[in-house]
Amino acid sequence: ARARAIISTLETTTRELAAKKTELTLSITTLNRYEKVLDIIHPLEKELPTLEGFEVTILLIQEEHREVLELIKKELDTITGNRFEMIATTVDADTLAAIMVFPKKYSEEIHAFIYSVNVNEVRLPKEYTGRPFYEMYALIEEERLHTQEEIARIDAELLALANSWYQELVVLKNRLSLIHAEVNMYRNFGVSEYMFVIMGWIPKKYLGRTRMMIHDRFSDRVIVHEIPVTEKDMENAPVYYNNPPWVKPFELIMQLVAPPRYFEVDPTPILAIFFPLFFGLMVGDIGYGLVILAFALVIRHRFQAIGFAKNLANILIISSIPAIIFGYLFGEFFGDLGETLGWIHPVQVLGITWNRVDAMIPMLILAITIGVIHVFLGLFIGIRNAIITKKRKHLYEKTGMLLVITAIIVLVAMLAKVVPAFSVYPAVVLIVIGLPLILMGAGVFGTIEVMSTVGNILSYSRLMAIGMASVILAMVANRLSGAFAFAIIGIIVALLLHALNVALAMFSPSIHAVRLHLVEFFSKFYEGGGMPYKPFKREVP
Repeated sequence: ARARAIISTLETTTRELAAKKTELTLSITTLNRYEKVLDIIHPLEKELPTLEGFEVTILLIQEEHREVLELIKKELDTITGNRFEMIATTVDADTLAAIMVFPKKYSEEIHAFIYSVNVNEVRLPKEYTGRPFYEMYALIEEERLHTQEEIARIDAELLALANSWYQELVVLKNRLSLIHAEVNMYRNFGVSEYMFVIMGWIPKKYLGRTRMMIHDRFSDRVIVHEIPVTEKDMENAPVYYNNPPWVKPFELIMQLVAPPRYFEVDPTPILAIFFPLFFGLMVGDIGYGLVILAFALVIRHRFQAIGFAKNLANILIISSIPAIIFGYLFGEFFGDLGETLGWIHPVQVLGITWNRVDAMIPMLILAITIGVIHVFLGLFIGIRNAIITKKRKHLYEKTGMLLVITAIIVLVAMLAKVVPAFSVYPAVVLIVIGLPLILMGAGVFGTIEVMSTVGNILSYSRLMAIGMASVILAMVANRLSGAFAFAIIGIIVALLLHALNVALAMFSPSIHAVRLHLVEFFSKFYEGGGMPYKPFKREVP
């Protein structure tokens, strides 16, 4: 009722104002066109008085139809017996103007022909005819200014109406849109004169609560009934992430790929474990970890209402903890500053002092070992998915890949004299069993995938390389702090470099940790293509 009342008040007024503004805008366009026409014929002003008994006509033709000029010339030649003149000039990039001078006695016949070929003929209004050119220019300018003033008045009137009614109109529109959406929803239900049926999916954990709330609201008038579903039905079931609070933020990263299918393993909990581990290993600095933690806490506090920013901040908060722990193991506090000041020293583990600059080879071995564990975990999950979904070829491929990669690792370890020489025999057995399985599951291209998987494992060396780049940049900043004659300059330079390194430490390790999961890890088991669970609910603006 309120919407109808407002419409009856505003619709006529706004429609009239809008129509008037459109008319005035077209009027300005026409005036601009007249001005262009005057510019074209102005050079002929001195000759026009001598052309008594002749008529001057101007045609506007689109550039793409230039060839019509020849047709017009031929017809004018026929009508006038070659007693005419015609010149063409460019008005703008899209338009040509043709000026014709011919005896007035042929006027009616020529205008009829021009009309028949659908060419735009320009005729100045009566108030312009017979006037000198300077008066016509002044008349056009005066009318254009008056029209612009009228448009400005209409705009001011429309703005006043908007200021008075806009907020209420927006609220009414949103409310009416909701009512419209609700009414349209009946198309999705089974409805008869006395009953209705709504069928859909609901997460199992919420079924009891839903049943109870509907009973509290409608008593026995609405019945919730769980329909038995087959395994085939479940293949089309929507996907609902059911993760604990510390895993929830990492669902943000899962938005980079399609949701998993219903029977697939949800990799978000694995992502929530390995992502902070990779991030911490690459950053590995107590000082940087503390700065990232403080920054993330501020972002979460300031942008609590923005889901994306909140989840991103929570990921950084969780990931900063391993960064601080690894910083303690590596003896790093803003690079080697803590060690230089005697506050902290690298920890010794397995007889190795874990100073990242001195322990490059152990760091590389650690990174590759983590890669082996991560990729093997992906293959095990791939085997599990293949068993659940009953895909034999995938089962053969993943099992064969696992056996062959294990054999390659054993052979590499034997060459490095880490395992005894007789290890070659079980390695050969694994290859003999694994290769046929790969061929059965993925064909010849599956054997190529073996080398690709080895490359995936070696790709984890970036955990060492990026961390090494970070600590070297931190050490450069510390050295530069004492390299200037004025200490304050050195301190400022060092602070700027450390600030840059912190920014890189938040960005680069995050990108590479995501890449290691999406490319190296997910490729071993993840198919995706699931349908996300979207509850039936009213969308609140």
